Amino acid sequence: MKTRHTLWATSLLLASFASIAGSNGYKMVVIEEDLIAGAISAGNLSSVLADSAVVKADDVFARQMSLCVAYAKTERFDLAAEACNKAVIVSRQNATRPTENVRTLKSYAYSNRGVSKILIGDNIGALADFQRADDIESSAVSQHNLNKLVMQLNGPMATRTAMLSNSAPE
Repeated sequence: MKTRHTLWATSLLLASFASIAGSNGYKMVVIEEDLIAGAISAGNLSSVLADSAVVKADDVFARQMSLCVAYAKTERFDLAAEACNKAVIVSRQNATRPTENVRTLKSYAYSNRGVSKILIGDNIGALADFQRADDIESSAVSQHNLNKLVMQLNGPMATRTAMLSNSAPE
């Protein structure tokens, strides 16, 4: 088990994170060293997702994060939601990660899950996940997604309020 912890720590320290544009400009995060992450960048998701050996991996968290984004990009929203939820669960359960990275990864998992909720029309659930991600660790990704959704949710209300105040008799 100690070897696995060492491999995870080394892998994580060498990995960089890439934000991938999600639906309507929301951002999702993958761990670049994962095979599916490479396929996302290359644009050949169909063949990679069809390979059952590739879909399974030792690093469950990285794989679920990649599957979350890959399924979202291929418009398989039910599978994206499932993978994003698994990434959040794994981020909360796995205590073998280096402590300096736990908050960042957990925040990214919540942010990705928020985007998957946007894709299925669950704006309230997405808002809760984006707020949680930003509370855990505020990052450019969590702030972008949270601000975008807040603006989207407030936009119609702000427009209606302005119209009502302009049409009120003086």
